[in-house]
Amino acid sequence: MRVLCVTRIFPSRADPVAGPYNKKQLAALAQLGHEVTVINPVPTFPGVGWFGNQGHRKSTSNPRSEEIAGLQVLHPRYLHIPKLPAVAAPLYVAGTFADVAKLRSRFDVILSPFAYPDGIASIMLGRVLKLPVVVKLHGGDMNVAARMAQVGPWVKWGFPKAQRIAAVSYPLATAAHDFGVPWSKIAVVEDGVDSALFHLRDRRKSKLEVGLPEDRKHIVYVGRLERRKGIYELMESFESLAARVANVDLVLVGDGDDGTAVRSWAQKMGPRVVLTGMKEPDQVAPYYSAADLTTLPSHAEGTPNCVIEALACGCPVVATSVGGVPDMIHSERMGALVPVRDVPALTAAFERCLMTTYEPAEVARLTGRGTWSDSARCLADVLLGATRS
Repeated sequence: MRVLCVTRIFPSRADPVAGPYNKKQLAALAQLGHEVTVINPVPTFPGVGWFGNQGHRKSTSNPRSEEIAGLQVLHPRYLHIPKLPAVAAPLYVAGTFADVAKLRSRFDVILSPFAYPDGIASIMLGRVLKLPVVVKLHGGDMNVAARMAQVGPWVKWGFPKAQRIAAVSYPLATAAHDFGVPWSKIAVVEDGVDSALFHLRDRRKSKLEVGLPEDRKHIVYVGRLERRKGIYELMESFESLAARVANVDLVLVGDGDDGTAVRSWAQKMGPRVVLTGMKEPDQVAPYYSAADLTTLPSHAEGTPNCVIEALACGCPVVATSVGGVPDMIHSERMGALVPVRDVPALTAAFERCLMTTYEPAEVARLTGRGTWSDSARCLADVLLGATRS
């Protein structure tokens, strides 16, 4: 089978940590013998660099073509107008049409991770070029973007026209059905886990490896330092926790739009807060193993890979009860769930879980996750179904 993947959410030379789960799944799909090419469009907006948008300048530094994880990746440019999401999909089509049309005869199906603008634009492209389209849902695309007034009508129009919808969790599958997709077109394809990286390790040795003191407890957060990830609630909660629990520190692995505010707060907190900056996946794994707890206090999620990876390392997780997270942390032996934006509940969960003895092997066993090869096989079945419908 020949698969053309169209998505903005994919690692590149300029942004190597964007959507690593897509890279892993597509690389596994290729290793199963399927031909996979990625079109990873780059948004551009004339003059945006004048306003100091570092992320924009970074993305536009991508070459037109590169190879990542053995996959050919093309980077066409498309016009992106900030704060006008209603026109994002048509502009996405205009920017990618030439590349997709050129490759049309080489491929059997279009796969498009993320609902909007990627998925809707791919549905438009597929209708013009007569290629079946599978849209893969991850979380924020349905829990946030699809609920926006300018985006919802696009999703309601486009989703029933896709040959298949692949959701990474059952709640996301239900969300797709709510937008008019019949259950016969929806499949749940769970993300896998790289067991070569994320596995049980000795906690003491892991603390030494990443430079954390052995005699202290550590709460680790891995992800974007952004408001939507609950980073402000986490800062408020830890400040309260640190005043009452003397031997616990917070480790923040990542960076993001609110990084400046987080760094200013961390400076005030002193050695109780450790900032590592952005890390590659192979550098992140030891932090999960060194942690006494990991946390993800997001406002919205799908099936976050940081939770999958932490649990695979045997580390309990305290997270907000959003998206597919309750399906992942389904036992008190795996951590705790708290309401969104509830700082007292988050703080209480930290205190309770820090006093609880968890068995790492049991935490890992309860995840029930397969490998990325397992995930790719399930996705291949969905893609093949789309080519036959």
